[in-house]
Order: sequence, then C-alpha cells, then structure tokens
Amino acid sequence: MSKTDDESEGAHLRRVASELSGSDEEHIADLRNMLASRKIGERIFAALALGENGSQKAVQVLRDLLVSNDEESWKLAVHGLRTGGAREGWLCLESVAQDDAGRLGSKNRRVAHTAFRRLMAMGRTKMMDRLFRAADGHSRSIPGAIAKQFSIDAVATLPDSHRSVLELRLGLANGTASTPAETAAGLGIGLGTARTFELEAWQSIHSPAPIGGP
Repeated sequence: MSKTDDESEGAHLRRVASELSGSDEEHIADLRNMLASRKIGERIFAALALGENGSQKAVQVLRDLLVSNDEESWKLAVHGLRTGGAREGWLCLESVAQDDAGRLGSKNRRVAHTAFRRLMAMGRTKMMDRLFRAADGHSRSIPGAIAKQFSIDAVATLPDSHRSVLELRLGLANGTASTPAETAAGLGIGLGTARTFELEAWQSIHSPAPIGGP
C-alpha cells in the first residue's frame, strides 16, 4: 500500500481506500495495521476511517489507542473519534473522560498527570464541563478540591493574559467569581477585551490537541 513515486498523496489515499474495500472485519484489521504506518497521512486516514465506520470493533481500536501510554496515540484516536462523528465514538470519549476524572485524585502523581493530560487532549466533553462546574464545591459526585485543581491546571495552560481573565471569572484567584466588568476593571483592560480573552480562552481549553502538536 506504499505510495508510488508518481502518485499524489490524495490519489494514494483513494487507492488505499479502494484496496481496503473487503469485508468489514478485514477492513478494520487493515486500518488497524495502517495506524502503525510511518506516514502521518496514512495514520490520520486510518483513524478517521475507523471513526467514520463507527462499529464497536472500529471504535474499540481507537479506544485502545486512547487509553495507551502514548500521547501521540491519544491525539490520533481523538481525531478519529471526534471527526468521524459516530455516536459510538462520542460515547467512547465520554467513557474515557469519566474514567480519567476518577483518576485525577490518585496519590500516584504519574497516574493523575496522565489523566489530566488525556482529558485536555480530548477537548470538550460533558465530564470536562462537570469538572469546571464542580470547582465551587457544590457537586455531590465530584470532590470540590479535585475539580478546583483540575480547573487551575487547565487554566494554567493558557497565555498569561487569557489565564488572568479566566482565573477571575471562575473565582480561582480569590474564591469568588468576578463579573466580566469586574474582571476588566481588576486587570485594567477594556470590557470588550476581557470578553474576547475569555472566549478565546474557552476555545483553547475546549479544543482537542492537534496531531503533532504540543
């Protein structure tokens, strides 16, 4: 399935898709093998094709990548599960996010760090929203200290200007959430700028990690 010298990347991927048109089980097996390709384009193609397939077997291949110890594999799996758009894919993401949320409070720092990194790599999930909402300690199912630490760590990934805005808006700086106007006044910036920084901050936090990105 290697790319020939006179073949464009697009033509190569279309040929690969044609060659993988056997039974669904064979198709999934071939795509699984393609995930180990040295070429990023083929790996992305395989992840997306598995996500679009949406069957339990296809999603399980991506889930295995997602729960592995390799962060680049997480990003590839997230791309397939989110972009593929299948219901099973979204359920898989939410299931792994829920498992990782339960590991945030682990006494094993490596386990807790991995859980945080993977939650951020997945981008916005219902569990991520629940963690931010639980940071005030009012959730019955999520310990407030764990949710607040998640929020602090997530906001810490932002540039200074955006981090300062969300810290005030979420009450992470002093325990009391500030209004947009209070945030702007406290930072000495315009209200419009404060709103823009807040929107951009949430967009950054909610976006899944790019393949090949940091």
